[in-house]
Amino acid sequence: MELVRQGEINCIIVKDFSRFGRDYIEIGDYLEQLFPFLGVRFIAVNDKYDSQEDGRQTAGLEVAFKNFIYDFYSRDTSKKIRNVRSKMARDGQFASANAPYGFLKSPTDKHRLIVDEEAAAVVREIFQMKLSGLSARKITERLNERGIPSPAQYALNHRRGMDWRRVNQKSAWDSSKVVAILKDERYAGNMVSLRRTLNGIYGRDTAIEKEEWVRVEGTHEAIISYEDFLRTQETFLVYHKSQPKTIQRYNAFRCAHCGRRLSYSRDRKKLICRYGESNPAAECYQAAYPAEVLKNAVLTSLKWHFDSFVAWEQLQAEGERRMREQLDPAPYERQIELLEKSKTRLYEKYRDGRLSRDEYIQQKNSLSQQVEKYQNQLDAIRLEMEAQADGAGRMNQFSELVARYRDAAELTKELEMTFVEEVLVYDLEHIKIKWKFEDVFLTAGATE
Repeated sequence: MELVRQGEINCIIVKDFSRFGRDYIEIGDYLEQLFPFLGVRFIAVNDKYDSQEDGRQTAGLEVAFKNFIYDFYSRDTSKKIRNVRSKMARDGQFASANAPYGFLKSPTDKHRLIVDEEAAAVVREIFQMKLSGLSARKITERLNERGIPSPAQYALNHRRGMDWRRVNQKSAWDSSKVVAILKDERYAGNMVSLRRTLNGIYGRDTAIEKEEWVRVEGTHEAIISYEDFLRTQETFLVYHKSQPKTIQRYNAFRCAHCGRRLSYSRDRKKLICRYGESNPAAECYQAAYPAEVLKNAVLTSLKWHFDSFVAWEQLQAEGERRMREQLDPAPYERQIELLEKSKTRLYEKYRDGRLSRDEYIQQKNSLSQQVEKYQNQLDAIRLEMEAQADGAGRMNQFSELVARYRDAAELTKELEMTFVEEVLVYDLEHIKIKWKFEDVFLTAGATE
């Protein structure tokens, strides 16, 4: 859809409507409003629909009914799948696509886990190191120093349910994966399911409170004992969050070397690359940057853009005044009106016999050509005025944002979410910022 809006796509072809979407109201908006406005042709092969067929301008009742059926089918299927997954969870059956690291799906029953001894040995060692007093970071460093494949790399090496386009990408252990293993009760032989869900059919995947997880004991062979699992959980410190749950988690800062999102330290004074934190082979090994330095650099650049925009606005105001004078349609409208009156008087002369038929046609054609010339000029002016009005609308919106945030003293989450798309951090001296407003400046004719 982004390519459609940029004008790079003018035709979309799908197998049927359900391949494009199953929310019949949303599909109707695309077919009836967005695609015609953008000049995009839409074809659904099996549904025998072509938006350009016979000059068709609307999708019609048949299309709306089909989309309604698809939507109803999606809701009914979703309900059935949820019921099936709920029953499988209560029965202690494994229902995910890929077995967790250290396990395999049983060849006789894909809903039961069996131990993968090669990976299980690593899992046991991780628990032993944690119980011996090592932190997750130290465990991660030891695993990477010994060249033990990470879970993702291990799955790729054994060709198990991974994306083959990533086969040449090397991945390493990080602390978050070690912690995830240490907190996964499935390694103690108990099945824990339904930890995440979708909010509605088309909603976002969200986490479920731990108290609501479905837990069934003794469903498969354990890799570590349940007693060791409980002892391991006691080694984790409990941190009480002082921030409200409604805090925005938006984070635009990324490591330019590995592409992973940077994480805030517990005191939120540093931005850390978790991948490079404990991977000596990574280019971003132990990369940690003062958060205030990076945020101030982004804020300084942002305020420079604000000042540039304000200066541009001042110049633009004078330019718009001169442009309005040049784009005044009134003279052309008056000329067309006078020529149309001349054509009327010309016909009266022909009707009264003061002009021959050939003279009338010749003079009428001459006047029509002049009318057409002025009409083309008038149409061009109106198109330019419409384009300027559209651009002015976007500029006005941006101008309001600039006025609101121009005097900001720090880069708040609100500012970051509003203006910053991505910040690639190479080191403290080199960062690359991708703004959310670059297209606005390009529309305005200003430099990026």
